[in-house]
Amino acid sequence: MHRLEFGSTTVAVGHHTGFDIHPDRIMFEGEKTIIHELSPRKRSEWLASRELLFMIAGLPERVECLYDDFGKPILRGSDKHISVSHSSDWCAAMISDRSCGVDIQIYSKTVERIAGKFLSKDEINHTQQLTNRLHHLHLLWGAKECMYKAYGRRKLEFRQHIFITTLNVETCTGVGEIRYEDIRLVFDLYYRMLPESAWVICVERK
Repeated sequence: MHRLEFGSTTVAVGHHTGFDIHPDRIMFEGEKTIIHELSPRKRSEWLASRELLFMIAGLPERVECLYDDFGKPILRGSDKHISVSHSSDWCAAMISDRSCGVDIQIYSKTVERIAGKFLSKDEINHTQQLTNRLHHLHLLWGAKECMYKAYGRRKLEFRQHIFITTLNVETCTGVGEIRYEDIRLVFDLYYRMLPESAWVICVERK
């Protein structure tokens, strides 16, 4: 397991090969209802990310992990913000005092075909000049996905409402914004570019 910390924010990332844990032993009734509707692969991902979450949560006891009305994961009875992500055999979990998001992207050439769905024309034109375009596309996708998760209210259009304003390749940090109607939210971005995947994290600024 890899563990990253940014102030009051903690992120855990790791590989998983499936969790052979009987749900009745570790889960609340609401959680059992959620996973019984999932495929075996999705169930394994769900269990793996929640185990990571409770490893880093620092809570005195396990609490129920559910979804709010918009599908955003929450910890019942806790004011902590959480986020989870899965990609192939990677999973990640995040907990923070502020709105946050985490996303893992396994590199795939598919991203080049769908770039127009999440990047504006100017953003696409900028990536055309880069030598590591494939990795950069996954970074941008992951950053926008993180902010979408942190906002957690849907209705956002990636190309029109979510922006990466700065990226610093030396410190692997950046700044992103959500601009939607009269809403303007600013997020600090942190990322890691591994040979096989990109990890992206966002935390809303106060």
